[in-house]
Amino acid sequence: MRTNFILILLVCSALLNSCTNEDTSPDPTSQITNKWWCAKAGTGTISSQYFKADGTWEQGSKGGRFNDTGKWALSANKKKIVISNVLDNNKKSKTGWEYDIETFSETSLKMNWSAFGVIMDLEVCK
Repeated sequence: MRTNFILILLVCSALLNSCTNEDTSPDPTSQITNKWWCAKAGTGTISSQYFKADGTWEQGSKGGRFNDTGKWALSANKKKIVISNVLDNNKKSKTGWEYDIETFSETSLKMNWSAFGVIMDLEVCK
């Protein structure tokens, strides 16, 4: 009887441990896509960002002719935005574009562009 009790405790313990190892990071996709994001007043002169639901990305100004373009995707842990195939307005390729997502909501997006030491504190453009 004691052996059965110990076995049941071990099984329950294993089941509880397996549940706590799941990644519970929220997915920011629905809250950040299809909006132009502008720097909050007083936080710097970072270019506006646009993350389209189809995976394309733009940096500059809404409808701007001189915007940088590329592709975006979330990292596997949903804590970074990885920008690839970046072309500037002269069609020159750029690299090193990863944004660490610090916070996000429907109206606010704060990211760290760690390669350049830039904090991007953004809000939906008005």
